Amino acid sequence: MTKDFLEFMREKIATGLERKNTQEALEGWERKALLTLKDGKQYHFLVANNTILVNEGPVDSPDMRVEASEETIRKLFLEEMGATTAILKRKLKVKGSASDLMKLKHIF
Repeated sequence: MTKDFLEFMREKIATGLERKNTQEALEGWERKALLTLKDGKQYHFLVANNTILVNEGPVDSPDMRVEASEETIRKLFLEEMGATTAILKRKLKVKGSASDLMKLKHIF
């Protein structure tokens, strides 16, 4: 299931990168983010040069830390739930700067 989930995220990110709002949000933004799922699996996101790469495993010195279940992340990428709603419902925990949090909603 890990490979399927990784491929799912990569596909959804590629689709999201086609949206103008996402492109504008990423302009000049460089960050490393660590996603930790409830089951302990970790993925890291590298945002640079107006693109987002996602791979399995941890990353050194992440700028943002995200915690959620695989189900919540899937719902975010499928736009069945918004990032703000997920945070308010405590299904998504994000540690990072306020400006990074605002940009996060354009990724999901």
